[in-house]
Formats: sequence, structure tokens, C-alpha cells
Amino acid sequence: MPQVFKARFFDGRTATHQNVDVHLQRQDVKIEFEDGTSRIWENEKFRVLQDRSQGPLRLEYGAFPPEILEVEDPKFSEGFGNKISGKSPLKLWGLALLTVLLVPATIYWALPLASGLVAKFVPVSIEKQLGQYVINELFAERKICESTAGKPALEKLVSRLTPADSTYEFQVEVIDSTLVNAIAFPGGSILIFRGLLEKSPSAEALSGVLAHEMQHVLQRHGTENLLNQAALFGVFKLLTVEENAIAETLFAGVQVLSLLKYTRALELEADSSALQLLSQAEINPEEMLTMFKVLQNNSSSLPDVLLSHPDMSFRLQKLKELIELEADYESKPVLSAKSWKDLQNICQIVN
Repeated sequence: MPQVFKARFFDGRTATHQNVDVHLQRQDVKIEFEDGTSRIWENEKFRVLQDRSQGPLRLEYGAFPPEILEVEDPKFSEGFGNKISGKSPLKLWGLALLTVLLVPATIYWALPLASGLVAKFVPVSIEKQLGQYVINELFAERKICESTAGKPALEKLVSRLTPADSTYEFQVEVIDSTLVNAIAFPGGSILIFRGLLEKSPSAEALSGVLAHEMQHVLQRHGTENLLNQAALFGVFKLLTVEENAIAETLFAGVQVLSLLKYTRALELEADSSALQLLSQAEINPEEMLTMFKVLQNNSSSLPDVLLSHPDMSFRLQKLKELIELEADYESKPVLSAKSWKDLQNICQIVN
């Protein structure tokens, strides 16, 4: 009769575990769950690890992050013999030393530099798929505003700002939400929330925010963030072989949200390059300052996941300095008074 052992089962997606019964069948294992269901792990498809002589035996199944079985009973290990792999104390000390010396340098210098370079070679088609995936993950139930008069006004504004040689076709949507924000995604998709339109003092002010978001796309900041996080995930994958459940918890959801969180350097780059778009489109850049003050005053009302414009006081000062350096500029109205009103009311349904 097969031996039965008590075990903890981690599903590879959450940090919590289930208590299960494990049956040894020759060298295969049968897992019985509390709901009455069961699974069989074939011998050649799982790994057996025991990093500490007195610790539990751990079985790992599948790609990272794997499903995991942890069994405390020492008799369980007798069924696996040479299949058990472990690490000597010397190797563990070597790994710890390597971690202390190399991980900080990798995180703070090598990964960001490599990600920035690689991001430039990612095809736009891939970026579009990536951006759409993130939008559907975060805003699956979004209501898009497309009034008959407001949509052409939005398209005119986007066209005015888009560089003639752009490899991106910007897709800008206005979302029916009181949030005062706009967010760019890899591939050219940009979401503007109704609250931002309502708080915008002018089409020129809105243009400043839109130009900033366009530059996040053009400079591939979101793609760079994703590559950086993916590389970082790979480093921790190698260094957390004993704490898979913890590592999984730390990184759950990070790759999606990382596309929307920019460092101060990336935000400043988007700010300064946005001024270039405004100059090319002959739009008053000082209105961008006005709009950023609006964002600063309304940032406290945003959920953390959407707080994509941090450190506004510092950025406002830097932006002011840049504008003062370019005091001579030409400015033409972006939209007529009627078109601007139509855009601000794009979420209103006219009967």
C-alpha cells in the first residue's frame, strides 16, 4: 500500500499554501487536495531539492515560478535517492558573496542601461500588443467617450502634436472617469480621463500633458521599464531558489504596473522633450506649467496605481527653467473656442 505523507502545496501563483496528502507510487507522487481532487506528478517531470540537512524536502514542478510541494517527514526522502540535489555550505557562502557584490551593481547600473538600449530595438508591433494587454488588465471596464463633436476635436489636437516622421500612430481615448490624469502605454495608446479635461484651463494646457505622454511613447519609457523589470525578475529567479513563494509574492503584478511608474530621470526627459513637440506644433509652452500645477493639486485624489506623475514640485521648477531658456517662440491657437468646448464635453451624450 502506498505511503501517505502530509505536505504543503504552493500553486506557483500565490504565496498561500494548501494542506495536501501525498502518496508515493514507486517514484511518482499523487497529490490529494482537500476538495477531493487529485493530481499525479510523474517522476521525470519534477525536481527534488533539499538545501538544508534538517529542512523539508521540496518538490518543484513546472517553469518558474514552479508549483511546490514541501514535506517535513524525513521518511519521504527515502523514495528518491540520487534524485535529491542540494548545495554544499561552500557553494551557499559563494552565492551569498556573489549576491552582496553583484546584485546592487546589476540593479542600479547594468540592468537600466541594458534595458534602455534593448528597448530601442523592440518592434512597434510588439509594443502595441504589450500596451493593449496592460490597458485591458487595468481598465477592462473602461467607458470610452466619443461624442460626435468631441472626437474630431481630439483627433485634431493629436494630429497637431504628432511629429511628421513618427513611427507611432497615436490612439488617444477619453475615459469617463473623474480622475485627473493621463497615462501613456507602449505602442502609442494614451488614456485621458474626463477629470483632466474638466480641470484643463485651455486646449494648450491639455496639449502640454498630451505632449508629455507622447514622449513617454516615443522614448519607449514603458518598454524600457518592462525590460528592466523582466531582467530584474531573472536575477531574483536565480538567487531565490529557496524562497520561491516569497519571490513570487514580491513580483506578483509588478511587471504590469512597472510600465506606468517612471523614475525622475525619465519624467524629466519626457518633460523636456515635450517642449520640443510644443515648439514644433507652435503651442504656448507656458500653458504646460499651468496644467502641471493642476496635476499637482489633484495628485492626492489618485489611487497609487495611477499616480504616474510624482515629484511635481521639482519637475515644475525644472520645466520653468527650460521654458525661460527658450523665451522666443511662436504660438497659434490649437482649437477654436467651440472645438475646445466640444472636446471638454466629449463624455456628454447629446439627445
